[in-house]
Amino acid sequence: MKKAILLVAAIIFVASSVSAQLPPVGYIGIFKDATHNTDPGANVICPAPYSQFQAWIWILPPATGMQAAEWAVLFPATTVTLLTTQHPNISVALGTMATGISVAFAEGACNMEWVWTHQLQMMSLGAAPCKIEIIKHPTTQPPAHQAATCELGYPIVPLINLTPLYLCMDGSVGVQETNWGAIKSLF
Repeated sequence: MKKAILLVAAIIFVASSVSAQLPPVGYIGIFKDATHNTDPGANVICPAPYSQFQAWIWILPPATGMQAAEWAVLFPATTVTLLTTQHPNISVALGTMATGISVAFAEGACNMEWVWTHQLQMMSLGAAPCKIEIIKHPTTQPPAHQAATCELGYPIVPLINLTPLYLCMDGSVGVQETNWGAIKSLF
């Protein structure tokens, strides 16, 4: 139990801190609003059937920045995407979020802090507990959620899936297992 609490605290500190330097690895998550709040239970909504809600895809780049990214989104059958707004600095977008999307930001638009890639206007078709989650891009080899850094040659690095958007369910159960050494290496 202590280990789980420390893990949550470390993830919250790294992912939420504006004044902290970028982590050595990047994170991607889907959030209920523009605040990209990673507090346990904060990323939960329960829209009434046939009502609208938002979902935002946010990325915290690694210390070497982010020029491009690839991922997919698993949407439950009880949701419909009504409108997708793409970040204005994305110059190339290939694929769809459901089948795998690759985005590249304009040349010289290296991201060195939290950046949203897409804002989704969604509709709930039912109040059944489910989640909208980032999944690995199925056509990358091997399948991955990944980013191209801003370093020369744009090397590819993995992105850690930070959180899904929980619909009508407890969001405090989605902590990724790791070890204490991995947590200590973040600081």
